[in-house]
Amino acid sequence: MNKLLINIKGDKPLWVVFILLASFSFLPVYSSASNLAYLYGDGNTFSYLFKHFIHLSLGFCLMYMVHKIPYRYFRGISILMIPIILVLLAYTIFQPSISDSITNSNRWIRIPIVGFGFQPSTLASIIILIYVARYLSKIKDKLITFSQSILPLWVPVFLTISLILPANFSTSAILFSMVMLLCFLGGYPIKYLIGILSSAVILFSIFILSVKAYPDLFPNRVDTWKSRIENFVDSKETKSNYQIEKA
Repeated sequence: MNKLLINIKGDKPLWVVFILLASFSFLPVYSSASNLAYLYGDGNTFSYLFKHFIHLSLGFCLMYMVHKIPYRYFRGISILMIPIILVLLAYTIFQPSISDSITNSNRWIRIPIVGFGFQPSTLASIIILIYVARYLSKIKDKLITFSQSILPLWVPVFLTISLILPANFSTSAILFSMVMLLCFLGGYPIKYLIGILSSAVILFSIFILSVKAYPDLFPNRVDTWKSRIENFVDSKETKSNYQIEKA
């Protein structure tokens, strides 16, 4: 253990936060697993806790391996990963016609053999932020023009967000906000960011209108978004949203 701690580099407080969060995460897992164990099992919560421990262990191993890679290598990896995440996101959207997906929400891809699932949108968010940071560091000493940044910067960003949006509005909105904030901190001209924001609003409006006009054009969750807004506006506690509001 001491040898492992010596080999851990980087931000020590960040590792401490990770360990604390991982440790405290067993409490909500135990709380929620107790109900599941009695409803669908024999009341034993050990299997849920053990599964959670395995996931945390795999996550720690992955973090440890990644943190040993020099950060400059991630610049090139982000370029190579852009087409891969676009393919994964496209597959995720249309996979219900090919295979079953978790909760039928078009967000997950299940890995064969190992049986694990993951959300490509999470991987895409990391890759896009690294890609944008790479681009901004590359042009930090150059005169930035909007026309020159459309293809290398905004086309990958908008393609990625547009593939996440139909199934996961919250993730796409957060990712877009983080990209805008990163560009602002990276010295990208504010007048161009305003133009990008205006374009995003227009494209989102076109998306909503297209889905309402042709609801079967492609899988989407616009009706779910509408229902959530209506439930939020409506102050009455219905059976469908009672638990959510209490949480």
